[in-house]
Amino acid sequence: MHVLCLLTSLFGKELSGVEQREARDPMAAAEGQWVLMATGRTPTNIAVIKYWGKRDEALILPINDSISVTLDPDHLSATTTVAVSPSFPSDRMWLNGKEISLLGGRFQSCLREIRKRARDFEDKEKGVKIKKEDWDKLHVHIASYNNFPTAAGLASSAAGLACFVFTLGKLMNVKEDYGELSSIARSVHVMVK
Repeated sequence: MHVLCLLTSLFGKELSGVEQREARDPMAAAEGQWVLMATGRTPTNIAVIKYWGKRDEALILPINDSISVTLDPDHLSATTTVAVSPSFPSDRMWLNGKEISLLGGRFQSCLREIRKRARDFEDKEKGVKIKKEDWDKLHVHIASYNNFPTAAGLASSAAGLACFVFTLGKLMNVKEDYGELSSIARSVHVMVK
C-alpha cells in the first residue's frame, strides 16, 4: 500500500481519472491490463573534500579523488517508484510532485540501456509474463521524491539518479554486471546538474 500511496501522492492531479483509479487499485484495470511496480530508496551523501573537475564529462569521472560521507537513508534519501503497464500510452516522470520531461536524450538513453539489459519476467500471482523483447513496447511512469532540499550540497541529483536506475533495473529484472548500473546513472547525471 505504501507504493500506491507514494504513486498517488506524487502523481497527484497529473494523472487521468483512469490512471488514478489504477494507481489506487492496479487490478481494477480492464481485463488483460495490469500494473507492476518497484520502489527503491538510496541514501544521499555530502562531500568532505570535493574532486573539483572532471577528466571525463560524459562518464562523470573526476580529475582527483574525493572524500564523502554517506548519510543515514532513514533520514535523508531519494525514493523512486516505477510502474509499468500496457495501459500507459507514454513514459512519464514526476520529480518531487512535478512532472518533468523525459524527452531529453540522456533520460531516453538511460531507459534504452535498462530496457536493453531487461530479462524475462513472470508474476504468477497476477498472471503476467513479460518477454525480454516486450520491455521495449511497455511504457513506465516514474515518481521520484527527495526528502531533503536540492542545491544544499547533499548530492540530490546523484542520489535521485542512482535510485532511478536501480529501481528501473529492479522492475525490469536486470541482472547487473559489476558497476554496470552505476555507469548508466553517471551518464544521466550530467544532464540533471
